[in-house]
Amino acid sequence: MKTIFKFIGIALFSSLFFYCSSDDNSTSNPDPDPDGEEPTEATTTLISTLSIPWELVWGPDDFLWVTERNGKISRIHPDTGEQQEVLIISNVAQVQESGLLGMVHHPNFDTNPYVYVVYTYNGSSGLLERLVRFTFDNNTLSDETILLDQIPANSIHNGSRLLITSDLHLLMTTGDAGNTDLSQNMNSLGGKILRLNLDGTIPVDNPFTGSYVYSYGHRNPQGLTFHPNGGLYSSEHGPNSDDEINQIISGKNYGWPEVKGVIDTPSEQSFAAGTEVIESIFNWTPTIAPSDLIFYTSDRIPEWTNKFLMTVLKDQRIIALTLNGDGTSITQEEIFFNREFGRLRDIAVSPTGRVFIATNGNSYGDTSATHRIIEINRIEP
Repeated sequence: MKTIFKFIGIALFSSLFFYCSSDDNSTSNPDPDPDGEEPTEATTTLISTLSIPWELVWGPDDFLWVTERNGKISRIHPDTGEQQEVLIISNVAQVQESGLLGMVHHPNFDTNPYVYVVYTYNGSSGLLERLVRFTFDNNTLSDETILLDQIPANSIHNGSRLLITSDLHLLMTTGDAGNTDLSQNMNSLGGKILRLNLDGTIPVDNPFTGSYVYSYGHRNPQGLTFHPNGGLYSSEHGPNSDDEINQIISGKNYGWPEVKGVIDTPSEQSFAAGTEVIESIFNWTPTIAPSDLIFYTSDRIPEWTNKFLMTVLKDQRIIALTLNGDGTSITQEEIFFNREFGRLRDIAVSPTGRVFIATNGNSYGDTSATHRIIEINRIEP
């Protein structure tokens, strides 16, 4: 769905160390295929000169759009790899996992040429995050309009995935910014999924009157997508256990930091007895570091048809997930391209089913390597 419109101790620090950044080198650009024949190679490297790409979306102009954490937004030709810079946001603060992050286009881009992005900046007392809108004109983004500001941010756990719904509301994931108290605090925007009108105001039908909060109790959700059944789903980083897939329901509590994954310990059961908590529908222990999540409907790559596709950072793979009939559990997990491309940050799909991934290096915190966009042409037998 994103392709249609398109988040205190040594133990905690050690678990966080595995969760974000860079890539190796490869520089071949594929030639366009005028005859529409299947490419010879299963994968092709489109571009390999990026600086930590974070968001990758198929734009309404049939170009790939990418954000880089250093503040650059570019359009990339999906056949030649030619990169056109459309904006550098000068006041972006790139510190470890922070920087320029999520992006989404207005679904009616021809009449409303707006691009919404999230970035971190240096506030008076440390890092903060803001959601802004730019206007696209003459191959340039300009006219920055701040829609939501002073969102908690840090060098870790900033969430920042954006999604626009069919009824034209903007959803945004936020992380707990390394402060676990924020996720259960309804006066904080940290550790939440937020819902806004496209002008930045609060929708009158939000679950909590006068609040942007749509769901809460999140740690660091970095994937957000719709299933064709209308359900909303997210992928979320756990601490040293319980990376999650969640079915997101308006107004519900997802438990962090009191509940990790499912409610299966005495302390979690005690907390849940007084608070209605929604358990994850799938989880991973040990953690894998899940990032972007989309739902693939095309038959161009039949092995992935009607499955969630998720990019994975620490375990460096694409995971395909099959949802059950009523949307409440994952029935199958399949692993593809295991450790072939390094850490995988994001995934984008064209209207015809072409699949592109953005890589983030071979190890967390590696800022020296090059970073690639790779097209997946087919699954080799």
